[in-house]
Amino acid sequence: MVEDLETLSACPLDRVWTAGHFGRPDTTGITLRRSYAGSLVQLSLFPGQQEKALAKLKKPGIATLPEDGTAIFGTPLSIYSLGGGRYLLESRAADLEQKLRAAIVADIGSVTDLSSARTILTLTGPDVETVLSKGVAMDFSNQSFPVGKVAQSTAHHMPLMIVRSKSDEFRLFAFSSYAQSTLHWLETASHDHGFERV
Repeated sequence: MVEDLETLSACPLDRVWTAGHFGRPDTTGITLRRSYAGSLVQLSLFPGQQEKALAKLKKPGIATLPEDGTAIFGTPLSIYSLGGGRYLLESRAADLEQKLRAAIVADIGSVTDLSSARTILTLTGPDVETVLSKGVAMDFSNQSFPVGKVAQSTAHHMPLMIVRSKSDEFRLFAFSSYAQSTLHWLETASHDHGFERV
């Protein structure tokens, strides 16, 4: 069966997502949302090339890059440092990859479009730290995991990039092939807290 381009580019959760309240009926400890990026692009810089890269990145409007394990939030562009000269850039604009390819030549680094390779889930609510800690062996308190922190980890067998975007909000970047499994894990962990899908 051949699927059209619109089907192939859709969020892999669209087919299984139903809005509503689930789990414990008398409370809502966590709210789950799908998030959509116009572009999601990985920028990988070769060792010693950051200064050259920053000079080139001024043209597409990027003035600075975050420190390892941190994020710079902005509109329409957010940048997440993965460490080791690798950055994930999230933009509302669909042409981010083209702009980066025009700026970053082959001796400075590489540009990889991950727009269809990642699924983004936004989690909010008073129980979000507790729910995340059920599957990820990290301390998600504000003291240990403040706003702007970026971490790569796993929930069971599934790789995740986790970002604290607000005091009560986290964003999870899951491999799209694991998107439904990631959602199932989150919903299982959230069941006793009551959760909303919106």
